[in-house]
Amino acid sequence: MSHRFWVIASAAAAAVFVVGCANSSSPSSPSSAPTSAAVSDVALQVGSGGPDYEQAYYNGTIVTMNHIEVQQNPNVLEHAAADLYAVIYPGDQTLWPSLPLCNPCVHNGNPIYHDHVLDSIPGDPGHGEFNPLWHVFVIRPANGLLATQKAYAARLPMRSEAEVDAAIDAGVAIEVDTHSYFLCSIVNEHAAR
Repeated sequence: MSHRFWVIASAAAAAVFVVGCANSSSPSSPSSAPTSAAVSDVALQVGSGGPDYEQAYYNGTIVTMNHIEVQQNPNVLEHAAADLYAVIYPGDQTLWPSLPLCNPCVHNGNPIYHDHVLDSIPGDPGHGEFNPLWHVFVIRPANGLLATQKAYAARLPMRSEAEVDAAIDAGVAIEVDTHSYFLCSIVNEHAAR
């Protein structure tokens, strides 16, 4: 995959979290990966209404989170304490060892295949790290080379911050700061019903 595709995909993933989830679904069979044209058409809009619900990994456990849009003001938000990693799945679905939690989440009509990985949850001893204000980082393959794509995909699903960090340290993944923030609580899995 080209560098241009990954730049567009990273921008789209950032838009995903600024917009919020329009349609979250539980893992099922994949349909198709986003095209560059579809990804580049993602518009940044402020969501409205009630929270959306999605699944996320925290240290190997699947939790349910809600997603509430906040005004994007980096001067106020730059010190958000909690990190959320949107781990993007490669465009070549034959490399996927399993289906992503967002399979896909559809944002502005565009399917985005990814997992959410949280650095903390309430009640976890995380040294006071949990904060309902989240700073979003996209995790994607380090480049478009097939060997890198395969090495990245072999680490999927990344289910903890430690696994995300290990993929980055191994040089198969990179972290992209989206400079976006949102409110998220960890809720009962039945909250969305």
